[in-house]
Amino acid sequence: MEQKQVDLLLYMLDDIRKITLAGVRGLTKEQLYKSPVEGEYPIGAYLMHLGEADLGWLEVISGEEQPADLKKQTYYETWFDPYPGKENPPKTPPEADEYVNTITEIRERLKKYIMSFTDDNLEEIIVRGKDKITKKWIIYHLIEHEAHTRGQMFLLMRKGGLKKQGENNRLD
Repeated sequence: MEQKQVDLLLYMLDDIRKITLAGVRGLTKEQLYKSPVEGEYPIGAYLMHLGEADLGWLEVISGEEQPADLKKQTYYETWFDPYPGKENPPKTPPEADEYVNTITEIRERLKKYIMSFTDDNLEEIIVRGKDKITKKWIIYHLIEHEAHTRGQMFLLMRKGGLKKQGENNRLD
């Protein structure tokens, strides 16, 4: 069976991530760790939040608990918008490649799962509390979420002097 929708969604997941990573390329571990604007999360926390979102939604879409070590690597529910009492940001700046490697590993895990789909699988309903959502919506939501989060990151980076307005964040 053809997978035109699945292939398109996989392409979109790759494309959005390439642009995100291009925009943070060259930042030091200190720049990723320190908040660029007072009262905001560090850019590294936003990056790990992307991995956290991928893991959380992978659990929902697959029905399978994801590895605790991957959750720990992303500071799952403890750094970006932590649950009360679970605040646990890293004590020292992680290396810049730790962010990229972690969110890349998780994204590949998500994509591997999605690659097993046919287009018909995308319409399967997931019940989450009172909500009924399709697998297609979950994947779309991850793409939309990354675009939104990337916009926040890039704005904070400009406001914090890490990137200048108009500086190219795209892969052309």
